[in-house]
Amino acid sequence: MKNTFHYNRFRLGRIWALALMATLAGCARYQPAPLHPGASATALLGRRLDEPALGQFLAAMDVHPRGHWGLRALTLVAVYERPDLRISAAAYDAAKAAVTTARQIPNPTLSLAPSFNATQAFPSPIKIGPVISFLVSNLGAREAGIAAARDRQQAARILIAAAAWRERSNVRNALLTLWLDERIARIKARVAGYAATASRLVAQRVTSGMLAETVLASTTEAANKASFGAAEARAQIGMDRARLAAAIGMPAAALRGEHLSFIAFEHPLPPANLVALTRTALVTSPSVVAAYENYRAADASLRKAIDQQFPGFRIGPGYHYDQGANKFILSLSLPLPILNQNQGPIAEALARRQLAGALFDRAQAHVLRQIEAAEAALQGSGRVAGQGRHLLVIAHQREQQAIQAYRAGASGRLRMVEAERQAILVREQALTADAQQLRALAALADALHHPVFRESHV
Repeated sequence: MKNTFHYNRFRLGRIWALALMATLAGCARYQPAPLHPGASATALLGRRLDEPALGQFLAAMDVHPRGHWGLRALTLVAVYERPDLRISAAAYDAAKAAVTTARQIPNPTLSLAPSFNATQAFPSPIKIGPVISFLVSNLGAREAGIAAARDRQQAARILIAAAAWRERSNVRNALLTLWLDERIARIKARVAGYAATASRLVAQRVTSGMLAETVLASTTEAANKASFGAAEARAQIGMDRARLAAAIGMPAAALRGEHLSFIAFEHPLPPANLVALTRTALVTSPSVVAAYENYRAADASLRKAIDQQFPGFRIGPGYHYDQGANKFILSLSLPLPILNQNQGPIAEALARRQLAGALFDRAQAHVLRQIEAAEAALQGSGRVAGQGRHLLVIAHQREQQAIQAYRAGASGRLRMVEAERQAILVREQALTADAQQLRALAALADALHHPVFRESHV
């Protein structure tokens, strides 16, 4: 009997050792991933558009800038390892890992309670043996938990697309602002030139006694204001380029000396069927789809909470060496839903589903408000732009009349210069109206998640 006891103890030890080795072999190991702020700051300041890795990424997307950076190329630069996209991707990975958590089967529990009977030495005072218990969970609750995790994963995946669109929108707005401000700067430079010319002509006439000194003072003041406006416009271009660099995740120095292409803004494509696109956006917009998936997840969580009124049972097969006798046991434990029927988690899950439904309604309403506001702004800016073009035609006609009169000797140069200056000022107003129309069109594109600007060849 003594040999039998030692043999059983040896065999049991081997079983425990093998089980421990198998468990440790499947365990994950911690891998450190420290951050180095100094090194990352150096890398950020050293980013350039000619980086080999970035070039390979652009080539893989069939984009070859060749020194001309347009909307599509700059958008892909922004997408390339941008923090916002990395955050959304990390959130998706976390949601994906939650699916793995929901799918995994609970580990069994090993219990061991040895005892020693000091009053009975024969055949053996020792009682020892393992019991391994398994949790047999409610299958409906488990499937509901997996469904909820999958829906949250889908919502996180949709938010990656939303983050990518935001990147594109930020780049487009920055590039559009730069393009418009460069055109305005050229106009303001011409206005300053005409104002300076008019001031010199007036000064000549004042010197000859043809005009009073007060006229020269007002003309000089207008020339100074025009020169100041031109300087402000030039300074604005520098700030616009810095904003564009920030939008693509580069330091401002990365755009220095680079040629930018604005072809995408020269021939916009307004939505052809706004009613159909609006209905599509109310169903497929990333914010709406994400809210819908979150509602599905909340609904599945409610189903899980209801099913967990009966969470399952535990079954525990085991073996006991009981004072020289080999005993095999089977334990069964079942929770009794007497004191509560999981009312608290059910109420919480029901409230979360109601909240998710309200958030879905808000997401759809928000998309509709954005579309209608952008549509109204587009219509209003279109009327203003049309009026601006009409005034520009009139100003151009007057400019031509003044030029012809000067060439015919019917008027002086000062009147011609003033007509040219007025025509340039009207052109600036028309450009401002066109800019409002383009920005309204861009806002409508964002609300519809529908591109309206023709992509450039780069």
